[in-house]
Amino acid sequence: MFCNGFGTYYGYGGFNLIIMIPVLIVCLLIAYFIYKAISSRNLNLATNISSAKAMSILNERFAKGEISEEEYKTKKNQMLK
Repeated sequence: MFCNGFGTYYGYGGFNLIIMIPVLIVCLLIAYFIYKAISSRNLNLATNISSAKAMSILNERFAKGEISEEEYKTKKNQMLK
């Protein structure tokens, strides 16, 4: 029944396989969640930068008198949604 004291009925190789598969799945899940967290953070950062740039352009156009106050408020509300 025992294989030189290593493992159980499944034998040494079978026991390692039973333990290795769940450990591998957990490692892959951890890597996936780390990847998603990093990519989500980069996406949010890029969105914030482009949003700030768009708001800056809108403020400049309003300051130069290229757009009216009503148009400025409308566009600003659309950007903040």
